[in-house]
Amino acid sequence: MDSVAFPTKLFLLHPNPNPNFPSRRTLRVHCTIRQINNPLSSDSPRLKLRRLVSEFESLPEPLDRVKLLLRRASSLPPLPGPDRVPANRVMGCTAQVWLSSSMDPLSGRMRFAADSDSEITRGFCACLVSVLDEASPEEVMAMKTGDLAALNISGAMDSRVNAWHNVLVGMQKRTRAIVASGEGRPPVQLFPSLDVSADGIKAKGSYAEAQV
Repeated sequence: MDSVAFPTKLFLLHPNPNPNFPSRRTLRVHCTIRQINNPLSSDSPRLKLRRLVSEFESLPEPLDRVKLLLRRASSLPPLPGPDRVPANRVMGCTAQVWLSSSMDPLSGRMRFAADSDSEITRGFCACLVSVLDEASPEEVMAMKTGDLAALNISGAMDSRVNAWHNVLVGMQKRTRAIVASGEGRPPVQLFPSLDVSADGIKAKGSYAEAQV
């Protein structure tokens, strides 16, 4: 909690029999402004995630949760064509997933946009973007896959559920790279086992081939 104190002056006029010479007395007042850092402010990722989890937990039937996920998918703005490039692909997902990331130069907060050719995966992306868009780099890096466990959809394919993990890791890798670039450090290689170019993605090694 931060506080700043500064002096100010108040001039009080008192009635005086002679209006041409009003009496005046100076009153010194010290004001203190207190700024409270609340980790659960209305726009904090933790509170956004808590509300999202409550929304899913209020639906006991898996089918209803899937429907909610699809509604989330329909609310996600489509990613512009220029952002659907190999460099923005999220590796490890069965469906194709694209993730665009940047840092707001004024606020220093992260901006995310995502899309997928699978509606279920698109719903996962919509949930993560709603939680971490406009978060600070520290808040993005503090999010854990386990924090998303309550959002898993029973009956969904494991490979689709892994989208939670893969997209989150993608957000964190890109955040780390953007912060490193802003600090003048060497750029972080997002996919060391892959050759990513405008022509596509080529795997280096058998493990990497399974991720493309």
